[in-house]
Amino acid sequence: MVKDLKTLKYKGKVVFEKVVMTTGFKRIPKFFKEEEACFLFLSKGAFRFRTPTRVLTFHEGDAMLSKCGNYFIEQLSANPHPPSGTLSALAGYFYPEMVKQFFQADLSIKHFQNNFDTQKVAIEPLLKACIDSISYLLDNPLLADDNLVTTKLKELLLLLSKTEQAGSIHDFISSLFTPATYDFNEIIQNNLFSDLSMEELARLTHSSLATFKRKFSALYHESPAKYILVKRLEKSSQLLQIKPKPVADIAYECGFENITHFNKAFKKHFGKTPTAFRLSQ
Repeated sequence: MVKDLKTLKYKGKVVFEKVVMTTGFKRIPKFFKEEEACFLFLSKGAFRFRTPTRVLTFHEGDAMLSKCGNYFIEQLSANPHPPSGTLSALAGYFYPEMVKQFFQADLSIKHFQNNFDTQKVAIEPLLKACIDSISYLLDNPLLADDNLVTTKLKELLLLLSKTEQAGSIHDFISSLFTPATYDFNEIIQNNLFSDLSMEELARLTHSSLATFKRKFSALYHESPAKYILVKRLEKSSQLLQIKPKPVADIAYECGFENITHFNKAFKKHFGKTPTAFRLSQ
């Protein structure tokens, strides 16, 4: 999947990374190795980024700022077997203790409150110039001594703080390392019609599968599989009545992985196939 990977490290930790990877995947988890935050600039390709409560779309030239958390990178198409393409991206990683030392920062929130998990970042000319210079260092690692690497990391943080309109770099850093908070029900409702597996949905709630099922049953008084299936079937029945879309497209839109499963589940619940149901309306 990864075709090319270049990294720059500081004190044994990867702080900058340039990656080229193929896109013939449906969904892959975004792993955070430590409690770091991440800046990413997409230089080629496109993808969707799923947080516990939102799905953001990124295209070539877009950038994002993401706190440590459980996320997924997904294909754009609803096609369960996407064609292979290429993604190219440059990333910068910010570690709490490292950044605290750089700016002598107290990592407690002061005035700048910005409760986010992942958000798009506007690429201003100065920020683009910084990205280009980091890319050059990744291509020429012999030039990248510790002083230059830390200078670029500080520069990137300072420019991001200006982009986010923080009162100071200290306030921005404090916000960057304050975990986003979620409501369990909010996560479920925002992902009902995705084709996430139970394990993937549990991951978004920061729970083991067993804990997730226990929390779910306590909240909804029903098993996750049954509750989610009924909600997806109810939505599909509504779409069959109001949208002239092909049945297969409606199935994928409602979170079903294949048309055979959708037809079988629909007929069992409503007593008619989706096509027959549509014709009877």
